[in-house]
Amino acid sequence: MKKEIRPKLDEYGAGDMVLPEWRLVQRIGGDWAKGQGANPGQFHNTITDDISDELNIVVVDILEGRTRWGEEIGSEGPECYSLDAKSNLSANGDDCQGCKYRLDTPWSVKASERRAMCCLNFTIMGIDTDHDNLPVLVRAHGVAVKPVRELITQLKLNRTLKRQYYQAVVNIKSEEKKTAFGSVYTLHPKIIRLVTDESMVQQLRLQSQELLGAPIALPESRPEEEIAEVEGVEEVEEVGRDVVKEAVAATKPRTAAGKGYCRHGEFDLIKGCPQCIAAARKTTPPVEIPGADLWDNI
Repeated sequence: MKKEIRPKLDEYGAGDMVLPEWRLVQRIGGDWAKGQGANPGQFHNTITDDISDELNIVVVDILEGRTRWGEEIGSEGPECYSLDAKSNLSANGDDCQGCKYRLDTPWSVKASERRAMCCLNFTIMGIDTDHDNLPVLVRAHGVAVKPVRELITQLKLNRTLKRQYYQAVVNIKSEEKKTAFGSVYTLHPKIIRLVTDESMVQQLRLQSQELLGAPIALPESRPEEEIAEVEGVEEVEEVGRDVVKEAVAATKPRTAAGKGYCRHGEFDLIKGCPQCIAAARKTTPPVEIPGADLWDNI
């Protein structure tokens, strides 16, 4: 009998694949996902282009990393990162323990402050029980880090699982975090049931073993949920600007040392032009920022 010729494709394993991601669509960014019909608060699959209101996955592993994107929103890649936060070493071999940018609780600070920090993040590797048991990734940054820590607590403290995490089906919905100047969507994961069929348990166990150790690539750019939060804060800062200081800064063509000149004549650079400042106060009504107590939550 002639030996069957198998395609080279059979020789590829998990290490040769790019695992699809379920990305939570935000009100900012996600142009491709929105072009496929996704709305903010829905999940979009980066490979299949499927759109879902919620996910049901079996957790294979949860990887902990750190990423510092830097203050510039347009940055194409992280300034520093670690794929294994537990190692306390960056990709460059630097010690993360003494780093001044280290932030382990990114949900606890304002997005404007978090932007410059090296923040903890998680990547959930799972098996999608709603879509042919395909392997998937779900990334968590910023305010989504705390919900993933809560999921870790659910998985670790469930005595029935006995660390066989592939027996737990986890439902992940999106949760809207509203602020005075927009909203950000975050993750809401919860164990909804345990797999009891023994044949299915064995199938999930074998598939989990195949996926463990698969390479996880860094995000291609700053996560969109972080951009949404940062832009929301910048909007607050713009609304709450000091028009008097702007008037002083705007009237500073330089003449002699310590002096400036505008249409009203020469003036002291430190004090500014009294006429320009008075005009700014008169023409610009005082700005009241609603919900200022919400700043710490955005």
